[in-house]
Amino acid sequence: MTPTVRPVIRRLLMITARVEFPTTWPWSDIQARRPSVHRARARYVLLPSFGMGVIRELVISVAGSAVFLVLVWVLSRTARQATVLVVTRLLGLDLEQSFKDAAHVADDLRAELARAKWVTVLTSRGNDLQRDVFAGTLRAGSEGTKRVRILLPDPDAVGPPDWIDVREAEAVTFDHAYQGGMLRLHIRQNISYVAAHIASGRIEMRLYNQPHVARIVLTDRVAYLTRYEDIRHGQLSPVKKYRRGDMYDYLCRSVALTWDHARRPAGTP
Repeated sequence: MTPTVRPVIRRLLMITARVEFPTTWPWSDIQARRPSVHRARARYVLLPSFGMGVIRELVISVAGSAVFLVLVWVLSRTARQATVLVVTRLLGLDLEQSFKDAAHVADDLRAELARAKWVTVLTSRGNDLQRDVFAGTLRAGSEGTKRVRILLPDPDAVGPPDWIDVREAEAVTFDHAYQGGMLRLHIRQNISYVAAHIASGRIEMRLYNQPHVARIVLTDRVAYLTRYEDIRHGQLSPVKKYRRGDMYDYLCRSVALTWDHARRPAGTP
């Protein structure tokens, strides 16, 4: 061994003697470090779970708000009417309110009739004139405190076409009781009913001969339009309420022309 190599070997032996090799593998140290590894993994797992929780809560909140608004819309007639009023005003339309049918418009119509200075009604069968909604109007007309005009179909008009028969042919498709002249009989009964209220001259009645397409109720403030359909009674059809405007003027003109060409029933002033 050369003098140069001998010091290097001695150095390596000294280093080797200082190294202490463990007799067992340090599993305890590895196990002690495992929780930190699990915690690191948990952070990666919890991040997606947290995001899904936020999204789920957001969806539930939005769905709950939507359900609440739908319930308010369905249950609150005032809210629906307010919405219709705002939209029609923005669009420059004279539609004030829309009602599902005669039952839903009854209270509003009764209030308008009570405050009206004059009332004109064009109707088909006319059974609504015997209901509570028009009771106050007919009473006021009989007492001479309000001017009331009523237009009913002429049961003795000479055709063809016979418009009462035409309407009855429509009605029998959804109400089998209307056949064999039933509609004409009802009209005659309602003519007699109105005639009994004509005393002071403040109630007038005329009989028209034209298609039965709508019921129109006019006052000095508003107009109510019910379009008759060939699938259901007029009492079940939607009702539109118009304030003074183009549609109001059109309905007034239509009723005025009908009145001018209708005849006065025999035996009435």
